[in-house]
Amino acid sequence: MAIRKTKMQTQRTDARLLLESDEPVELPPAEVEESSVVLQFESLRQYVPELLDTLRAGTTAELVPVMRDGSTFAVHTRTRTFWVKLWHAGTSDMTRVERVQVLSCLPSTRGVQVIVGDEEDYGDDEPDGFDEDDLDDADADGDPEEEGDEEPNVNFESR
Repeated sequence: MAIRKTKMQTQRTDARLLLESDEPVELPPAEVEESSVVLQFESLRQYVPELLDTLRAGTTAELVPVMRDGSTFAVHTRTRTFWVKLWHAGTSDMTRVERVQVLSCLPSTRGVQVIVGDEEDYGDDEPDGFDEDDLDDADADGDPEEEGDEEPNVNFESR
């Protein structure tokens, strides 16, 4: 794990350390103030307390692979996943977070299982009320089978 020093324009002259890594990082419980959070979108402000609670308790920060910058991490909270950049105070023990930049926040999908394929491969886990007979029957072309000789309801008027 690399921590890069960057000079930030603040009232203080000390350096902040940008967290960078190629692997998940175990974050110890840390001091972090609400005023140190910078949001990409103001609509995310309502979720900040959950992120702060998680950072204060300690957590794992997972690298976001699609960003490819080595400094954008996914932090999973109880109900959401945050994409963040973290700057720590001048010490290397990471117990004081000086700045948290929140880039994105999505509802958590941890523990969600997506099943693709035949249902008998996975057991009978269909939700109640689902009935395959409710799906439209399709013929070999993939077109829905038509009942009767009804014409499609298409109105082509030319003026």
